[in-house]
Amino acid sequence: MENEGAIIPYHSIELTGKRALVFSPHPDDETIGCGGSLALHAAAGDQVKVVFLTDGAKGDTSGRIDRDSYVAIRQKEAERACACLGISDFEFWSYEDRGLAGSRGVLRRIMDLFEVFRPELVYVPSPMEFHPDHRAACFLVCDAIKGCPFDFDVAFYEVGQPIWVNLLVDISSVIDLKQRAIEAYESQLRERDYKGMIMALNRFRRLTLSEGVTHAEGYSFWSSDMIRKIGPYAIPFQKLNRLTAGAGEAGPLVSIIVRTKDRPVLLANTLISITCQTYANLEIVVVNDGGEDVETLVKELSGNIPVTYVHHENSLGRSYAANSGLKAAKGLFLNFLDDDDVLYPDHVEALVAHIMARQSKVVFSSVMNAYFSGLPGSPGQPVKEELIFNFDFDADILLFQNYIPIMSVLFSREVLSKVDGFNEDMSLFEDWDFWIRVSRHFLFDHLDKVTAEYRFYGVNSTEVSHRQKYQYDDALADVFNRSLPLLNGKAWVRFLNEGSMGAFRSKMHGRGADFAEIEERLSAFQSRIHDLEEKDQFHKEELAKKHSEVTEMISKYEELLALNARLEEKLSAFQSRIHDLEEKNEFHKEELDKKHSEASEMISKYEELLARNADLENMQQQSQQALDRIREQFFYRVYRKIKGIGKTS
Repeated sequence: MENEGAIIPYHSIELTGKRALVFSPHPDDETIGCGGSLALHAAAGDQVKVVFLTDGAKGDTSGRIDRDSYVAIRQKEAERACACLGISDFEFWSYEDRGLAGSRGVLRRIMDLFEVFRPELVYVPSPMEFHPDHRAACFLVCDAIKGCPFDFDVAFYEVGQPIWVNLLVDISSVIDLKQRAIEAYESQLRERDYKGMIMALNRFRRLTLSEGVTHAEGYSFWSSDMIRKIGPYAIPFQKLNRLTAGAGEAGPLVSIIVRTKDRPVLLANTLISITCQTYANLEIVVVNDGGEDVETLVKELSGNIPVTYVHHENSLGRSYAANSGLKAAKGLFLNFLDDDDVLYPDHVEALVAHIMARQSKVVFSSVMNAYFSGLPGSPGQPVKEELIFNFDFDADILLFQNYIPIMSVLFSREVLSKVDGFNEDMSLFEDWDFWIRVSRHFLFDHLDKVTAEYRFYGVNSTEVSHRQKYQYDDALADVFNRSLPLLNGKAWVRFLNEGSMGAFRSKMHGRGADFAEIEERLSAFQSRIHDLEEKDQFHKEELAKKHSEVTEMISKYEELLALNARLEEKLSAFQSRIHDLEEKNEFHKEELDKKHSEASEMISKYEELLARNADLENMQQQSQQALDRIREQFFYRVYRKIKGIGKTS
C-alpha cells in the first residue's frame, strides 16, 4: 500500500514567474478557487488575466433585483475583488448563467485567446465541480487545448467540490488580500457564507504542510500535453462518468468549410442546415470564390456560430477555394459542405462521436441523393430520392469509383500533415483525388447512417448534373491518370467483384434467369403453333403465317428490343385472322374454335409476359447502354493502359 506521501503533497510549491490566464465561470469563482495564488502572481509582477465567462445573473435567488442591475452589481464586485488581488487585466464575456454548456462560439473564443495571450499557466475549475457552468468551463478549456499548437501548465482549482490534489500553494502571506477580495462580493455573501467555507478549506489544505503554514490552496496540476493525451479524467479523476457533458455539449472544434459562388439562395439553405446542428462546438468558414459579396447574408444566417469569411476577388477554382478554407479553419476536425447541399441535424454530432470512440482520423457517413424538379429558389418536394452512397471503405475500389461525397467526410487536421491539400489544377473530382491520396495513409471508418443530403435541381442523376457543368470525361480520365501508379490487378478485381461494376454484374445475373424463363415460355408457345400446323393441313398456309409472326416476336424478345406495341398489334391480327377463318369455313369451325382458344391462351400469356417484363426491358436497355459506355470509356482507357504497363514492365 502506498504511503501518504505518494497520495498528497507534503511540500508547497510556488507557481509564480509564469504568465497566468484564469477562467472564472462566475464573478467570485476566481477568488474562491485561486485568489491567494493570483495575489502571489501579482505581487511577483507576473502578467495575470481573468476571464469571467458568464454574467452571473442567476445568483440572485431572491429575485428582488432586475437582471441588468444585478449583472452590473456582480461586475462591479468583480472589479473590486480583482483590485484587492492586484489584478487589472480582466474581461467579461457574459454568456448566460447556467447555460455555458453548449454555448456557441465560446470554444473558438478560448482558442483565439490562447493564441493572443500565450499563457504559461491556466487556472480553471476541476471537472469534479457539481455546478454545470464550472464543469462546462473545464470541458471547454480541455477541448481548446486539443487544438492548441503550444504547451502550458493547467491548474484545476476547487470551488464547490474538493478534489484529489497533487500540488499545494502556501498562501499564508496573502490570506488577508484573499479575504478582502471575497468580502467584495457582498451580493454572494448574502446568499451563502462563501468566505467561511473557503477559509475552512484553505485551512484544511495546510494539513500536510509545515507548521508555519496557516492557509493553502490545492490544485490538480497537469501539462497541456498530458491533457491532450488522456483528457481531464483519466489519471486524477477516475470513475466520474456521471459528470461528463451531454451529447453535443462538449468536444473539439469542428470547422465546416463552405465553398460558394453566386448562389445565395442555395447558400442560405446550406447555412441553415449548419445552424440546426445538435453539436455545439462549430465554426463556419465560407469561401466566396469570386462571386457576389454575401458576407452580410452569411453572418445573418449563421446565428451565434463563429464565422470566418474568405473572399476571392476573382474566381480561382474549386480546389483553390477548398485550400483557402483549410488555411482559414481552426478546428481539430474538418468537414466540407458545398453551397448546394445540406446536413441533417445530427450530422456533426454523429461523426464526432464515431471518430472519437474509434480514435480514427477519417470517418464518413452515408448520403441521400435528392432530385428536385423545381428551381433552387422554390424546389418543392424532391421528385426522387435514392441511397447511392452507402459503401464500406475499400481503398482499392476508391481508385475506380468515387463513392464518398465530400460533405460526408469528417477528418482530423492531422491528415494535412501527411497529405497536401487539393490539387489546384483540377476543376472536377478534386475531392475524389484528395480522398485517394488520404487513403494511402489513413484508414477511413464508415458510419452506416444517412446524415446529409446531396441535392440536384432539374436533373435526375449525379452524372447528368456534372456533365452539364463540366468536361466530365476529361476530368474522369485525369483522375485515372493521376492514380495510374496505384493501379494493379488486385484493385481491378476488387472493383469488378465488389464495386459498382460488381453490383451491376450481380443485377444482370439475376436478369439472366428471368430471360431464360421468358425464352422457355416462348419456346412452348412456338411448339403449340407447330402442333396446329400438323393437325390441319388445310390451314397450313395460315398457320405458317402465324408461325412466322411468332418467330419474329421470339427474335425480337431475344434481342431485348422494345416491341410491346408491335407484339400487341400482331397478336390482335392473329386473333382477327382466326375469326375470319371461322366465318368462311363452317366445316372447320370446331377446329378453328380450338385454335382460337389456344391462340387466346397464348395472347393471355404474352400479355402477362409483357406486363411482367415491361420494366425489365427498360432496365435491360439501360444496362446495355451502361455496358456500352463502360466498354468504350473504361476498358479502352484504363484496362488498355494497365495492359500496356504490364507489357513495358
